[in-house]
Amino acid sequence: NFVHTIVLSGGIAYVGGFFTSIGGQVRNFIAALDLTTGTATAWNPSASSNVRALVLSGSTIYAGGDFVSIGGQARNFIGALDTTTGFATAWNPNSNSNVFVLGLSGSTIYAGGAFTNIGGQTRNRIAAIDTGTGLATAWNPNANNDVDALALSSSTVYIGGDFTTIGNASVSRFAIIPR
Repeated sequence: NFVHTIVLSGGIAYVGGFFTSIGGQVRNFIAALDLTTGTATAWNPSASSNVRALVLSGSTIYAGGDFVSIGGQARNFIGALDTTTGFATAWNPNSNSNVFVLGLSGSTIYAGGAFTNIGGQTRNRIAAIDTGTGLATAWNPNANNDVDALALSSSTVYIGGDFTTIGNASVSRFAIIPR
């Protein structure tokens, strides 16, 4: 079917999407493809459903989507995978609904989606999550509807989606929030 997200590392493209076959192999919703040949590598974390977002940090790839298991473990909508083995790491923010987009800055993962609880805290559709603990940080913009896009700068998060308020501010589906 289709690919939602691509992350490049060396000669590998990590891809997530809504597919069960890619690069000549059976791969459920997530795969690593050799950039020279286009074939799937042996890396196979096999998600239970759609993978919508990927970000890479060293030997860890963070995934968000519609899944409830990935890398051989129960992981609700968000998880971290070892880039060598494809197995899920211990990192588990346990979202209560879909994660549509991820961003990484230092030791913080920014997640946007349809969730209202992630990282052990109430966080409405956008959250910052510690990469060490999997817990939500104090940052809490509180969007009133889905967050579908985000971009990070050194001091700001740019957010797009279906929301019309963030915090106490009226906005029209786009917001600029200090982090």
